[in-house]
Amino acid sequence: MTRRNQGVALIAVVLFVALALSAVALFVKRATFNTHAIKNHDNAARAEALARGGVRLATALLIDDRVREQASEFRADSLGETWAQARLVPLDLQDGTTLRLTIEDAGARLNLNALFEDGTPKDPATEAYLLALMQKAIDELPRTADAHAYDPEVLAHNLMDYIDADSERMKGGAEDDGYLERRPPARAANRALLSVDELGAVEGFTPDLVEVLRPYVTVYPYSGSNIGINPNTAPPWVLALLYTGTTGDTRLVEEEDVRRILEAREGGSLLCADEANHPSCSPLRSLLPDGVYPGASFTADVFVVTAEAHAGDSQRTVTAVIDRSELAKPKLLAIRVH
Repeated sequence: MTRRNQGVALIAVVLFVALALSAVALFVKRATFNTHAIKNHDNAARAEALARGGVRLATALLIDDRVREQASEFRADSLGETWAQARLVPLDLQDGTTLRLTIEDAGARLNLNALFEDGTPKDPATEAYLLALMQKAIDELPRTADAHAYDPEVLAHNLMDYIDADSERMKGGAEDDGYLERRPPARAANRALLSVDELGAVEGFTPDLVEVLRPYVTVYPYSGSNIGINPNTAPPWVLALLYTGTTGDTRLVEEEDVRRILEAREGGSLLCADEANHPSCSPLRSLLPDGVYPGASFTADVFVVTAEAHAGDSQRTVTAVIDRSELAKPKLLAIRVH
């Protein structure tokens, strides 16, 4: 073989080896990627399964609490109960996964649907209350928003028109006129709100306004009689939405009112209705003599459960709304995985 042929053969061998090594490297890279992908997928599945299991655990805690209440023949839900304390005890499992549960009484926020009954405002105070709520929200808008572009009376009326059963605006005219001009056209729902996000569909409710309202309000339960704010579980900012006073002189409670409620809770008192007869009870009216609107709720059947699970580098959170009013068959009203 001539030197020239030998050189060509050597080049061919080198190229072949280079191609082979490149193929091997690509195979190893793909195999490594697939291994990581499989591992991540497995961790994500484990995290979601654990989070869903957390919802079941929360349901069991809520049922156990209700059974204990029935045995004691006294009902009052507060932050001192086991279901509320679950958030303080994250679970670290032997396989390296972790679970954190947060269970919130729906009464810890203002239920907007509780202001209506059978498609009409529940009380003459509803309009004034919503106006005060809208003004509070406007006052808390981010600095980037133009607060002067919002009219609390218009917003309150728009929300009432969106929920109430009739098709006429409170100030006259058809409720659907503004909605039909949208692209695509829409209509006022004329029913209970199905989510806090749905506030964004109400005429005049911008994303900024909805985000300001979000920590204060809920839509659960969709209907019921005694479903006002629970003063035993509501955080301070929601307690500030309690509405009190006499006819013609109603207002949102003052900061001092909220402080007295929190001090009573921290002192171990359970705030209760006037007619409650229990050694641990302190009537809410002793702190707010003129009562509150909407009527306070001291017991709960609907809860929002947030189960956050970690497995490896994966995290899954399941948020569920549980109705325990029927102990033998608790209802799952909503669920979201994210």
